[in-house]
Amino acid sequence: MIDKPRRRAHRLMRLAAAVLAVTITAACGSGPDGAAGDGRVKLTWQAAPFGNRTDDARRYLVTAFERAHPDIDVQVASAPTNVDTNRAGLTTQILGHSASPDVFNGDVAWAAQFASAGLVWPIGKHVPKGFWDRFDPATVKGATYQGTVYGVPLTLDQAFLYYRKDLLAKHHLPVPTTWEQVAEQSRILREAGDVDTGVVWQGASYEGLTAVTNEFLAAAGAGLLSKDGRHAGTESPAAARALSYMDGLLHDGVSPKATVTYQEPQALQAFANGDAAFLRNWAYAYGTLEAEGSPLAGKVGVTAMPALKGGDGTRASTVGGWNVYINPNSRHQKAALEFVTWLTSPATQKLMAERSSTIPAVDSVRSSPEVQTLSPVLRASLENDLVARPTTSRYYSQISQATSSTVNGMLSGTVGVSAAPRRLAEDIDAALAGRRL
Repeated sequence: MIDKPRRRAHRLMRLAAAVLAVTITAACGSGPDGAAGDGRVKLTWQAAPFGNRTDDARRYLVTAFERAHPDIDVQVASAPTNVDTNRAGLTTQILGHSASPDVFNGDVAWAAQFASAGLVWPIGKHVPKGFWDRFDPATVKGATYQGTVYGVPLTLDQAFLYYRKDLLAKHHLPVPTTWEQVAEQSRILREAGDVDTGVVWQGASYEGLTAVTNEFLAAAGAGLLSKDGRHAGTESPAAARALSYMDGLLHDGVSPKATVTYQEPQALQAFANGDAAFLRNWAYAYGTLEAEGSPLAGKVGVTAMPALKGGDGTRASTVGGWNVYINPNSRHQKAALEFVTWLTSPATQKLMAERSSTIPAVDSVRSSPEVQTLSPVLRASLENDLVARPTTSRYYSQISQATSSTVNGMLSGTVGVSAAPRRLAEDIDAALAGRRL
């Protein structure tokens, strides 16, 4: 018979062993990249719907990833479709130290703004050397802040010149490759009575006009910022020529006066109605114009953005699209990085190109013969010279606001054409110095 002191000792030993076993089990199934219980990591990916309307890319991507990574579950959280609402919500969540979402899709313009506020994890410090070689340098530059890359390009958007191929054929006109050809062909088609106006584009005071201005400046050999990014770059003969050409499109009648109110939908509608010969817009426009029931179905061509006389032949398209970012508060950063690198791998990018209307962010996929046959937009994308907006500055929002406000004022006549380069430079320098709200 065992006495009471010995029985108490045995019970304490058994209790200690049980506690140790529970501790070891928990340690094996949890931690930064483990989930207690079954050892599976559970990630949350916040993204607005993208891809084809009847084939949500988020769903089939998660299914394919989980099939290849059975130790990681990914839950999709729908993001607001309004970009500003989405950004505000994420800012509040992450500043509040929320660990969710682990991964989120964000605009290409967010990188420096989020990085400077500590809202994104420095992905560039955790990927192997050569990882960024798969992407166009302009897309990587746009996701960089103080020498570190914070977002990985997921989908690539570009600007294109859409044209009435039926009208060009009627008048035996070539597909234009310069803005001067666009203006001349616009005159021919207007005088023939085929269209009311030449080319429609985004001239309202908002981000779209910043993108357009960025393109004209790059085509002329200038930029919104100096090469070192420390000062405005608009006080140069090249920048003055670009701004003057933009203004001349309206005042010479190549573009309608209403351009100063146009965002993407208004410009697209003017072209879709048959009012214009040419349209500057993003990749999505082709699908809309060629959709069943469109009066222009079969009559629309798409080409790379035009070059500008006096420039170096650059056919400049502002970089658009979405990056994928990692929450710095995530408890599963290793698994999150595995998911992000899978999403942006050549194999996954090819899958997205085949099933969705997105332009692959990986160069080798975008240029592959199989992908090139999928859409005229993809073929035209290879001729564009991608140009990043100055999103490497944490003051990009203020820079963009200064740009669109000043250029819209020039187009509207409240800012003189000759004064616009200096006025724009002063406003951009004020933004860079943090003096502009």
